[in-house]
Amino acid sequence: MILQPKEKLKKIRKSMFTQEVFSELVAMDQSQYNRREKGRITITDDEWERFAKVLNVDVDKIKEADIPLINITHNHGENDNSINGYEIKVNVPKNIFDIFHAKLDTLISLMSKT
Repeated sequence: MILQPKEKLKKIRKSMFTQEVFSELVAMDQSQYNRREKGRITITDDEWERFAKVLNVDVDKIKEADIPLINITHNHGENDNSINGYEIKVNVPKNIFDIFHAKLDTLISLMSKT
């Protein structure tokens, strides 16, 4: 499962520390921290607390829910007999087309100025 990236955490962390420095301050390997910030691994409550302490902010300022973006599951047949195949579910925001439309309008506006 791939989760939504932790944008609030990343924004505050980047304003103060590089990923390398921050991961050292929270006693975590940089690659492990990177996976958490990108939504590849769930961040535990203890880790949220540790991150907030190092950033000197309330947990509420950085904590975001784990919203799955991509979920990959193995298909099973009846009586749990495996069949060859996987199911991939991709969750997108309900307003995805509004977001695309706004970005397209911005792009058209920028291109028309040249």
